Amino acid sequence: MPTAPKSVETLLEERFSQHRLLTIKKGRPLLYQGEIPQMVFLIKSGVVKMYNITNTGEERIVGYEFNGGLLPVEWLFGRSPVSLYYSDTYTDCQLYRITRSELLKYIDSDLEMSSALLQRSISMYIGATIHLHALEQSKAANKLIYILQYLVMRFGKPVDSTHSKIDLRLTHQDIANLIGITRETASTEMGKLAKAGVLKIKDYHYVVNNQKALRMLGESDFESLTL
Repeated sequence: MPTAPKSVETLLEERFSQHRLLTIKKGRPLLYQGEIPQMVFLIKSGVVKMYNITNTGEERIVGYEFNGGLLPVEWLFGRSPVSLYYSDTYTDCQLYRITRSELLKYIDSDLEMSSALLQRSISMYIGATIHLHALEQSKAANKLIYILQYLVMRFGKPVDSTHSKIDLRLTHQDIANLIGITRETASTEMGKLAKAGVLKIKDYHYVVNNQKALRMLGESDFESLTL
């Protein structure tokens, strides 16, 4: 019976576990926008938030990276000479710092790693398009539904056959910053979703009724999609 392919995080951990492990508390900066990186961060555990700051000083979240994530990926693969976003630890994190040349040499020489990284990149691309689709919605309610589906796909853990828990503590402000609305609007719309039975909120964790969420969107495209 063929064995399941190893994930990016498993392969990277096996290769670089001898490197010094850094433990960084939540809320600490890792990268500044426009910074010329010296090393690549490999996330062993925890979550890192990537974001921009608007001209008016508002935070706009680009996304989150977690176990197996590489930062800044745009610099690692030569698509930018600098970090394109701010990156802060969203939770307590354990990270390795690896030279770009060492990491690229490993990726180029190991077919299993290249294949696993391709699969992860495809998932990241799908997630980015869903996030973009959420931003394009004219109504705040639709923005919220789409971003919840994205978060379920990225961080969701099954609760039962119809519910998924987003395994990431997010405030109303975090959700608002993901889709470019105010915290007050996000709170109001999440209250409506809770009354409709689409969403349960407890201790900053969100449990989504996937079937009701999909019915509200009038789409089934996300039903079997996972990231």
